[in-house]
Amino acid sequence: MLKIETWKDNEILRKISEEVEASEVKKYLKLWKDMIKYLKDPDNNWVWLAAPQVWVNKRMIAVSLFKEDDDESYATIMMINPKIMEHSDTTEIDEEWCLSIPWEKGKVCRYSEIKLKFLDMKWKEKTLILNWLNARIVQHEIDHLNGVLFTDKIAKD
Repeated sequence: MLKIETWKDNEILRKISEEVEASEVKKYLKLWKDMIKYLKDPDNNWVWLAAPQVWVNKRMIAVSLFKEDDDESYATIMMINPKIMEHSDTTEIDEEWCLSIPWEKGKVCRYSEIKLKFLDMKWKEKTLILNWLNARIVQHEIDHLNGVLFTDKIAKD
């Protein structure tokens, strides 16, 4: 089972993650499955995870995407080399927290809507337009891939 490390124990959380290459797909297949399994475990009660949180300096995130509030049929997917292509002009401030900094919460400003592209586990390019909580989740996880923690972005009152 995966062990989530806190930022105090994991220097990878402050590094820019490397892109996954096509030749590495088989190498990371077990990790991808473990990340998704971790997120789907109701005892973990979390909906997102980035590879740097489990000591892997690669551009991979696993996220659960919701159709609406209290959605119990959400989809959990792996995104490889995710990149935000466009974003809205509007932003929203909301409270965030993180598995890697479990003792802290804070209000963070994020784009209300994003358009991103990524590769799935079959190495097929996908494009999604996300808003609301889904956009926030993906932006938070992409920040992890760039060595940025949500505490770096806490809104000043």
